[in-house]
Amino acid sequence: MKRERGFTIVEVMIAIIVLSVGMLGLASTTALVTRMIGRGTRASKAAVLAQQRVEILRATKCADLAGGSDTTGSFVRWWTVTATGNARRIQVIVRYVGTPVRMRADTIATTIDCTP
Repeated sequence: MKRERGFTIVEVMIAIIVLSVGMLGLASTTALVTRMIGRGTRASKAAVLAQQRVEILRATKCADLAGGSDTTGSFVRWWTVTATGNARRIQVIVRYVGTPVRMRADTIATTIDCTP
């Protein structure tokens, strides 16, 4: 009687189980990475909005500097200007949705010299 070579049904079942567990792990990791990329994109956009406001305030005369706020899409941006001698301290805060259940706020602060 000729002996046939090949895999038994038990070996095939174990291989399918191992492959399934690996694929489930890969799928859950993909979802996590996608969420992290979205969060990073929103944080980058908030940093750009804050930097834009800082540059606008730098181009403004010191006597005309004042605090304020505005909204761009789902981002709320507000800024304060504090006089300290011949300088002005500017703080820009951008608030946005970081995750579906939590708001985030990022801050940029700088000082502008107003020496005549």
